[in-house]
Amino acid sequence: MERVCKNCNHIFYEKHNYCSNCGSKWIENRITMRNVAADFGDMYLGIDTKFVRTFLDMFTKPRDVINGYIKGRRMNYVDAIRYLFISLFFTGITVFVMKHTEIEFLNTSDLIDMYKRMGIPEKDAITQANAFSQSTEFTQNYMSIIVLLSIPIYALWGRITFWGKKKYNYTEQLVIQMYSYSQYAIATTPIAIAILVLAPDYYGVYTIFTLLTLFLYNVYVYQQLFKLDLAQTVMRSLLFFVVAIVSYIGLIILVVLAMIIGMIVFKFLI
Repeated sequence: MERVCKNCNHIFYEKHNYCSNCGSKWIENRITMRNVAADFGDMYLGIDTKFVRTFLDMFTKPRDVINGYIKGRRMNYVDAIRYLFISLFFTGITVFVMKHTEIEFLNTSDLIDMYKRMGIPEKDAITQANAFSQSTEFTQNYMSIIVLLSIPIYALWGRITFWGKKKYNYTEQLVIQMYSYSQYAIATTPIAIAILVLAPDYYGVYTIFTLLTLFLYNVYVYQQLFKLDLAQTVMRSLLFFVVAIVSYIGLIILVVLAMIIGMIVFKFLI
């Protein structure tokens, strides 16, 4: 007897439980809660699952994970896009906890008092505190979109930093950054939640620390991928930092120019 795969319509023998074309498992019976629980456990909770293996190996051998995906060996690890969306889920948990936590440096009245102690006039202090609160709220509400927009920028910085080395093109740099950010987000989420619950007023300091951690982890990933020695690692890290600073300055200049041009056009139309 023969079976027709429900996913790719490939024909295979009835005695086989998996499709020889796409690898899908043949399911005969109706789905139950037990099946759902078993699938979830197999995918995310088992020590030998793709997710756990990807998470552990991104610490010890990120080169195998990233190069494996780029070169088509994708059976052992979670693919880059799925790993990114898993990390966005973890990031969403952090944002949810943050919104329901009273954090001193995010409190508008505390910000106003802090600015006033710095010698800023009350009117200006209120304006700056409100602007900071609005920008923080915007960041929290659109964190996932911000992350998705940031990764192509980081990939571009990586491509420029290693311009002389043609080992990874821009698309492959995107894969590197997806894995790198995802690992950082997943690994730091439990720590972030613990700080938000136990010591929320220190979350601002922790945020600065995690940005440094993300940078250093990126350095480690690139060092593994390109097999850099210590001197090469330091030089490429400094170059990456310079590229980032120049990009930010260029972006600020473009925004200012756009505002000036907009004001001129607006006055001309009036």
